[in-house]
Amino acid sequence: MRILILSQYFTPEALAPPARLHPIAATLAEQGHEVEVICEVPNYPEGVVRDGYRGRPVIRKEIDGFKVSYVWVKTSPVRSTKARLLLYGTYATSSVLCGAFSRRPDVVFCSSPPLPVAAAAAAVAKRHRVPWVFDVRDPWPEAAVALGELTNPRIIRWAEQLERSLYASASAIVTVTEPFRADIAAKVDDPGKISIIPNGTTRRWMAAGEAGVDRAEVELPADRFVWTYAGNLGIAQGLGAAIEAQAELGEGFQLQLVGTGPVQGKLEEEAAKLPAGSVVFRGLVPPEEAALYLRASDANLVALGAQPALAKFVPSKLFDFCAVGRPVVLAAAGEPQRLAATADAAIPVPPEDRDALVAALRKLQADPVLCARLSENGRRFAADYLREDQVKRLETILVEAVGRRP
Repeated sequence: MRILILSQYFTPEALAPPARLHPIAATLAEQGHEVEVICEVPNYPEGVVRDGYRGRPVIRKEIDGFKVSYVWVKTSPVRSTKARLLLYGTYATSSVLCGAFSRRPDVVFCSSPPLPVAAAAAAVAKRHRVPWVFDVRDPWPEAAVALGELTNPRIIRWAEQLERSLYASASAIVTVTEPFRADIAAKVDDPGKISIIPNGTTRRWMAAGEAGVDRAEVELPADRFVWTYAGNLGIAQGLGAAIEAQAELGEGFQLQLVGTGPVQGKLEEEAAKLPAGSVVFRGLVPPEEAALYLRASDANLVALGAQPALAKFVPSKLFDFCAVGRPVVLAAAGEPQRLAATADAAIPVPPEDRDALVAALRKLQADPVLCARLSENGRRFAADYLREDQVKRLETILVEAVGRRP
């Protein structure tokens, strides 16, 4: 098949969508399909287009056996609702134009949020008179409303109407958790077209869990229990509780934050009140470097905020952090707790609970046998959720959408 994939974000941007979609595109290409991805020119998190991607409306590259078309978007270093909507709107427009003039695909596959990506995919599919498949990583606008990113009632109502119309027009819908599937099923006439393909890890992350790491090489202290969070420093992660926990834990511990995001400044302000070396900010690094920091740590943190809507989410980093073979503290409620509990793959604590974080980390520091058990169980858990294996299920869905068999 010729498969056209639309995603707002893609490699080299270090975000969850590329982490999910890059292995999908690469594995589909390995299976003999012709794959093209249409995404924005990389600009996250600075809001400035990176060198090598400027000056043309479309930049074309080839990565891991598939084509990538990077399209122009309106970027801004200012984080505001207006800037975000302009970014989404210009991507949708540029991707429709690029997709409309691309060679006719057999099927269009898109990953959302943001929701305008799905609207663009539906338009491109209509232009070529082909089916499209909707990959819903987070239900939108529900997620944006829960996090306070969307507050205008008119925009929310419009987004909800658009969401339902897109569910109706998609030939198939893929989502990542059972709660998401149930929510979508209540909004469509044919719940049978919804499938679950959960988030997962990759063989590269599993390999990182087998590597030896010298802590001195990654500048981690030998005399402290280092616990690490890597990823977006955003509203949804509830990382203020981690800073508070580190303040309580004291000098025998060090919290390492790898990544960047909208609440970084606030976290840095709080961390500055603690003794030097209590909290270390590493900034945004490539995934392979983040894996080194996680592998070299004594424990790793997967965190979501306490907003009720977030209990339906399972962050992809849960699988990646388990893959590196270090004990995981899971500060989240709902679906991620249920998944991890079935495999005894993490220490569960309530979201944004400082005291529970402190107790869990002190327990790990005092119990190397527990650390070893969680590390081993986590590796087995992650191996059951390899993205490369999940692509086989997606391939079947795409083939069925096209209406033919392999």
